[in-house]
Amino acid sequence: MRWVLFVPLSFIAAQPIQAEFSKCEGDNGVTHYYANIMPPECYGKTTIEMSDYGVVIRKNEITVEKRSDELQALQAAAEQKRREEERRDNVLLNTYTSEEEIDWAIERNVHPIELNIIGIEIRLAIARTQLQSHQQQVNEAERNGSLSLSGIKEDMALVARGVTNLERELSENKARIKDVHIKFEADRKRFLELMMLKNTIE
Repeated sequence: MRWVLFVPLSFIAAQPIQAEFSKCEGDNGVTHYYANIMPPECYGKTTIEMSDYGVVIRKNEITVEKRSDELQALQAAAEQKRREEERRDNVLLNTYTSEEEIDWAIERNVHPIELNIIGIEIRLAIARTQLQSHQQQVNEAERNGSLSLSGIKEDMALVARGVTNLERELSENKARIKDVHIKFEADRKRFLELMMLKNTIE
């Protein structure tokens, strides 16, 4: 009996202890605790992993070299972001000379989608009418016990799938128009900011 008890206990003791939470000391001397996601206050700081009993499991030291590498990586990312924003600003200033040109660009991008929507709506109206007609045929065949009921239901299923596809296509095109407006309104806002900044400098 003692041997039976000894085996599982020794097995449990051999398992690695998992950290339940970690902590670090921020710049202001305040200790920050966290379970999974490291808070910003702990970035670049030495962290300590602890068990649920408060036993220290591991200490992750941050050396001067590692902190320097992290700082360089952050600076490189910030510089890349700055260059990308500068590139987009130059594209805006080289593409538009006035706010009205942005309105024209919106119309040029939205108009083909609107034409597509009109075509989809026409096809969808026809398909819905066909679906209603098939439903009436199914109802009549069920009342009369017609042998053609299964064939009518198959035809109806095909029309129903067509209606579903057209409805999805219609929804996607409406979403495309919304996305176009969101994009160009963001461009408009930034363009006006850049023009205001340019006029202030001049």
